[in-house]
Amino acid sequence: MKREKITHERRHIRLRIEILDELLGSPRKRSYSELLEALSATLKLKGEVPIKERMLKNDISYLENEMGAPIHRPTKKDPRIFYTEKFSLKKIPVDDDDVAIMKKAVAILKKATNIKLTGEIDEMIARLENKIHTNVPDSNTMIAFEEHTEALGMEYFDELFSAIQMKSTVKLNYKPFGKEERQWLVHPYMLKEYRNRWFLIGRVDNNTVLSNIRLDSICGKIKNSSVPLIENDLFDPETYFNNVIGVTIPRDQEPMEISVKVGASSADYIRTKPIHKSQIIKKENKDGSIQLELKLFNNYELTSTLMSYGPALEVLKPVSLRKEMKELYEKGVLKYK
Repeated sequence: MKREKITHERRHIRLRIEILDELLGSPRKRSYSELLEALSATLKLKGEVPIKERMLKNDISYLENEMGAPIHRPTKKDPRIFYTEKFSLKKIPVDDDDVAIMKKAVAILKKATNIKLTGEIDEMIARLENKIHTNVPDSNTMIAFEEHTEALGMEYFDELFSAIQMKSTVKLNYKPFGKEERQWLVHPYMLKEYRNRWFLIGRVDNNTVLSNIRLDSICGKIKNSSVPLIENDLFDPETYFNNVIGVTIPRDQEPMEISVKVGASSADYIRTKPIHKSQIIKKENKDGSIQLELKLFNNYELTSTLMSYGPALEVLKPVSLRKEMKELYEKGVLKYK
């Protein structure tokens, strides 16, 4: 049976029900007016139209009567409205139509990553597999993903993901390479992956600079903290990594305008698989070589990436980076004498 096209109105209804479900299940309990304010603010952030109190009450009745949500209604003693027990729309079994649509997506998801983003996603995959495994015959592999070694520290991923989601601080023991173990109070803002290694981007204690915390250097258990989270006013997660390779952004520096020449033997490779998304081809030479421009911070990951192309790549400017690359190659040559 062909599915009915989802209209904008239906998407809006579904979105506000999902937001309302999260708000009612959150640790913070709200009154009708506070709930309406939080729901409308979230809808605005997502580019949707806020709603009136009457519509909010209709949505609450829908959750209670149609979805079986355990909702505490406001009373004189307690004017707040919230779930009286653990409940989430995400845990309601999916229907057969959803299973048919997501069947292939689940197979791809399992091959693409071994990460459990949240308990809900893991449970969803388990429910889907439980419903489809007896009715779907095994099929030949159609997508071969690059195999990675399992990153150390993955046991902390779910806990940190939840802390970011719930805007909670955490206490953890951290041991940098070659240094003593220390305990940190961390305000977590973002998880970032680079070369199969995960980093927690956040603020340590009351610092006014960001820290990149490797998950594989966390020791022991992560503990919840009652210290209020300091909201992220240090960086924009959407743009912070626009001009960097890796995760390290040098302090008090600006991205460099970098010009490199790539020999003809590697020109097509770098043209079709850019060094970085900021890459622009400025010139194509008659001998098949090309000249590129990049705008990047100078860090260890940058020089390592440039050196990985060997003699096929030459840094033209800035002079400081060209000199740095020259010195690295000279030190490398000494190793083979």
